[in-house]
Amino acid sequence: MPLEREDAEKISRRILTEISPIMDRRQRTYALCKKLKKLDDEMVAEIFHLISANAREKKPFFQDGYRVISDIGLLTHYLGPRKMSGVYTVARGKDYQDVVRIMSRTPPWRIPGTEDEPLQDRELKELTLGRRKSLARARERDFLTRLLHDQNPAVIQILLQNPVLTVKEVIMIASKRPTSAQVLWMVYRSQKWVNHYSVKKTLINNPYCPTQISLSLLHFLLEQDLEDLADNQVLHPRIQEAALDLLEARINARESGKDKKT
Repeated sequence: MPLEREDAEKISRRILTEISPIMDRRQRTYALCKKLKKLDDEMVAEIFHLISANAREKKPFFQDGYRVISDIGLLTHYLGPRKMSGVYTVARGKDYQDVVRIMSRTPPWRIPGTEDEPLQDRELKELTLGRRKSLARARERDFLTRLLHDQNPAVIQILLQNPVLTVKEVIMIASKRPTSAQVLWMVYRSQKWVNHYSVKKTLINNPYCPTQISLSLLHFLLEQDLEDLADNQVLHPRIQEAALDLLEARINARESGKDKKT
């Protein structure tokens, strides 16, 4: 293993171990960026590439790290656009496609417009934001069910923290079409809910989902679900291509393993 690659593995393992106890997604990303700022662009690109490669092999330790580095908006906020641009340039130069893919700001395949404006509860929509936030904290299931359609990310963030909410209801939020990217980011950044396989799968299959979210979650999916994604014409072509690449890589790795045993 080249020295640079070996150093990247040691550093990435150490950093991911240090930030893993931090449950809050924003705080975890901030802690990661504080450490990455001390490294040069080439080493950060190597670390991102190593995390991506290990996540591709479904190694849990790196899969969670891959989710963190895929939150490009937060990374850019804490690292700064100049640092991110430098890392992206290195990744392109070294043909690290996994890294280039997640760092490319590709918009969702579908964005709500005037003709397909997200449906919301008319009565609740007339209430003030403060009142809706208050209702999101309450335990009245009738209001909670109606608030699942709210398009304000602050309301959804509070709703996702409500202890009476179930995974079935979170899936309703994640599957809503049309919906805003900000709402789906709230679901993705909720450590409690995004750990559910069904929530991951629902987010990826929503054509309104930001591509960074979908790409960061692909590594968690089973092969059958990757096959379905590769054939899903409703999704962004980049998601289909990534699903096919990942599926082929897994099949090749499995076949290679069989060859070594024989």
